[in-house]
Amino acid sequence: MSEPALPRPARGARRLSDLTWVALILSGLGLALAFMSGAGLPVAAGGAACGLFALRRRPDDRPWPYVAVAAGSVGTVLGLILAIVTAVEWLPVLPGMLVG
Repeated sequence: MSEPALPRPARGARRLSDLTWVALILSGLGLALAFMSGAGLPVAAGGAACGLFALRRRPDDRPWPYVAVAAGSVGTVLGLILAIVTAVEWLPVLPGMLVG
């Protein structure tokens, strides 16, 4: 039995650059992890930075680097806010937990 042939991309279809893919993946992960008390803050910031670099290197990849920059920026701001809220809530309790 033969397997069906996979569809090939249309002639002239462009492929996204690796930097754009990295930006999209990091921004998405950072945005998802931002809800975990700001754990996605560095990942989202890295995704936004990669998205900006992708815009400069391959402007024909648009709109995907813009999506990565937007998602990374939202993830960074959200992660920063949640990290501050977590620190404000836990820092007064922490000395009592350590001393016993």
